[in-house]
Amino acid sequence: MTIFRNPAIALSAALALTACGGSKPSDADAQKAITATFERAMGSAVQVREYRDFDLSGCRKSETADGVVCDVGGSIVLDIAGTPQVRPFVEPVRFSKASGTWTAHRP
Repeated sequence: MTIFRNPAIALSAALALTACGGSKPSDADAQKAITATFERAMGSAVQVREYRDFDLSGCRKSETADGVVCDVGGSIVLDIAGTPQVRPFVEPVRFSKASGTWTAHRP
């Protein structure tokens, strides 16, 4: 009985650690999700050009909905009617994943 218990525990631990690997978006996935949400809300007059000093930290399970809430810092470069504008972007964002794609939401 003990012979089978230890491999079973090891397998359970390995599966649990593997499941945690996708618990937060990568920086690239987070930027893509934020860009899609931002452009959907602002329409075609505003486009996201780039992120500067992007920092995704403090990710934790959302208490109010599916996904994780992460602190996002840095700045975002927007193209507003052909004029680039740099805006600070420091706020928590909730990320959820459906069908392999991350989506950004207000927490």
